Amino acid sequence: MTEEDSRLIEQFEGKIRKLVDLYDVVKSSNSDLRSQIEAKNEEIKRLNLELTDLKESYQRLKQSKVLEVSGHDIDDTKRRVAGLVREIDHCIKLLNV
Repeated sequence: MTEEDSRLIEQFEGKIRKLVDLYDVVKSSNSDLRSQIEAKNEEIKRLNLELTDLKESYQRLKQSKVLEVSGHDIDDTKRRVAGLVREIDHCIKLLNV
């Protein structure tokens, strides 16, 4: 083997080592990114559950406000309740058809 061949082999080995080092860096970066994605997915799931809970709480609050009675609004509240009962009866009739 000539000196030129030895030099070429050394250069090739050096480039292969650099390539392996770059591969390790990219592999580590990829692993970190996957971990971040997993963490974000967990946060999204948690926030979606929280959003669902808040929507349910808001609906309950709206319903309770409909039935809220003050001293002056007793007749109005009775009409609202009667309207809700009629609406529920109508829905039940539709379900029975």
